[in-house]
Amino acid sequence: MITASIVLYKHSYNDISVTLNCLIESNYIHKIILVDNDVSEWANTFNHEKVIYHKSEGNFGFGYGHNLAIKRYASDSILFLICNPDIRFEQSAFNQLAEFALQREEGLFLPKIIFEDNENQFGARLLPTPLNLFARRFSKQLASKLDENYLLKSISLDKPIFVPYLSGCFMLFNSEKLLRLEGFDERFFMYMEDIDLSRRCAELFGNVYYPLVEITHSHEQASYKNTKLLKAHLKSAILYFNKWGWCYDIGRRKLNKKCLKQFYQTQIQS
Repeated sequence: MITASIVLYKHSYNDISVTLNCLIESNYIHKIILVDNDVSEWANTFNHEKVIYHKSEGNFGFGYGHNLAIKRYASDSILFLICNPDIRFEQSAFNQLAEFALQREEGLFLPKIIFEDNENQFGARLLPTPLNLFARRFSKQLASKLDENYLLKSISLDKPIFVPYLSGCFMLFNSEKLLRLEGFDERFFMYMEDIDLSRRCAELFGNVYYPLVEITHSHEQASYKNTKLLKAHLKSAILYFNKWGWCYDIGRRKLNKKCLKQFYQTQIQS
């Protein structure tokens, strides 16, 4: 019913064992594709009936790795899960999310994402402006003000709702719609590829943020600490805004407005 994909790059078994066990234990997941963008010392010999090892041609990016699994295996399942290797969830929570997604016509679904300490990661977001992203890297004071709107912090998201940007750490797709989207734009080596794919899905099929269940993501925000990764993040940001528009982006305005309008309508009705 569900195929899950994880991209490996120098991950030890201990790095992903918790995530892998969660996926294996799920009654909804029948295939787990491990795409190796390096040379794993364990994954090619890992033995479980649900797990399929796939060696890529090299480290050509996060989206490239997942696309290999999407193109080869998505047609065999109703739903396709793009999963980071640092995820943990309760089976009851995942079951509820899966049942919800199976009953809906939209293309992409995301539960509430939390840190290990239960703090909200705000995985449901508006599409960013250049100021949103660059302020978050270089001006904490400005970013804290902008994040109230960008991260939807000022809104109580307690019901399923359309959101244009859903975090790439745990993207549950309708497989047929994911194939129609042709997966990730592989020009993004890492960073921003999830915003791009989420946005395209929002435009064509719709996204749903499902805050009634939560999963844990051990997110380290590595680009804040590593100069090389920061440069990669900036490069992807430039690519993204060159593709969609910098200051002038009608699509961004339309999708963000749709999200906020739906929320306020829901508040009035309740």
